[in-house]
Amino acid sequence: MSFEDLPRDWPARVLDDPVVTADVVDLVVSDADRSAGALGFLLCRPGGTLAQPVVVGDLRGEDPLVVVDRMVEVVAHLPDTPGFVLAVARARGLVGDADRRLHQHALDACAAAGLTLWGTYLATHAGVTHLPVAHGLARRHGAA
Repeated sequence: MSFEDLPRDWPARVLDDPVVTADVVDLVVSDADRSAGALGFLLCRPGGTLAQPVVVGDLRGEDPLVVVDRMVEVVAHLPDTPGFVLAVARARGLVGDADRRLHQHALDACAAAGLTLWGTYLATHAGVTHLPVAHGLARRHGAA
């Protein structure tokens, strides 16, 4: 699937459907962001629809965990922005241990700040992959 497959009403859709959300991530995270490496934060309105995408690009030398912490702190102070979708962008590769650690870190940071992590996705030139959360953890951490 790709952003070309998005339904017409996608802006009104809650970003809790991994198929639709993967296509939204594909739309938001550019090829340049994937080539350089970036973190995308799809800020959500109450109810989980997309409010504003924010992409932090060119992460060379930056610890992604620290970038997530900074963004969680900012989002926690934004009105009517109870959470976000996290997109990890890189040129290639499969989901690995570093992605899983970042995903867990984002879950924990969001839970501590009272935010919802609607999902975490890996975006590469080959496509977008959803990092699932175990059902029990999803409820505990407020994730979709």
